[in-house]
Amino acid sequence: MNRYTAKIISNERLNRDVYRVRIALKASGSESATFSAGQYLELFLPDGRSAFFSIASAPEQVGELELHIRHMPDSEMNCALVAHLEQASEVELCMAMGQCHLAASALAPERRLVFVAGSTGFAQIKSMVEHLLANQVTQPIHVYWGGRVAEDLYLDNLARQWANDYPNLHYTAVVSEPSDDWQGARGLLPGIVASDILAPATTDIYACGSPGMVYALVDALEAQGVSERQIHADVFAYAPRPKATS
Repeated sequence: MNRYTAKIISNERLNRDVYRVRIALKASGSESATFSAGQYLELFLPDGRSAFFSIASAPEQVGELELHIRHMPDSEMNCALVAHLEQASEVELCMAMGQCHLAASALAPERRLVFVAGSTGFAQIKSMVEHLLANQVTQPIHVYWGGRVAEDLYLDNLARQWANDYPNLHYTAVVSEPSDDWQGARGLLPGIVASDILAPATTDIYACGSPGMVYALVDALEAQGVSERQIHADVFAYAPRPKATS
């Protein structure tokens, strides 16, 4: 990992509390920064405090990086970071980290790909999906994105555009507390994903969300015949499930 200074290009509010931040690494004498689709970076405040965020852009998006950052008013650190990104012109970062990533060139063509995002977990999923689309992957891709209310799906139109433009990609939006006029899937994300699995032996799942959501997904998928080896999530590294005690 290397540390970089990045120029803050834009900071756009996508819904009530999620911002899309675009940054560009400043030119230096060292090699250009690289990352794999699905990896994350660490942002630093001037006082040294830091936080981790998935890179929402694909490696093919040359020149800038995209982040999706939720504002959490109860977190002093988060509020300080959001204020810095709104007011400053630069930010320090380290990249890239995370084992839940993929490369289109390494995928077996017979595998079906399922991507599951909870809330801002969509950032990591977006990076991987756009990488696959940029490389014209033709195997079946199914994207699930869940939130409590419809507004939580802050780039829903983008995901719907993927499904419209690419015949091999299917998108399911899931809301757990929908309004009466919601037209998408209703309920909890793990159960809906698991109920749709048609070929468990040839399906690979990439999940990004809270530890509770990811482990509920693991349980639901294993009940459908999907091995945990087929499920990829950074949660397994930073929040391992406690071992059951007898």
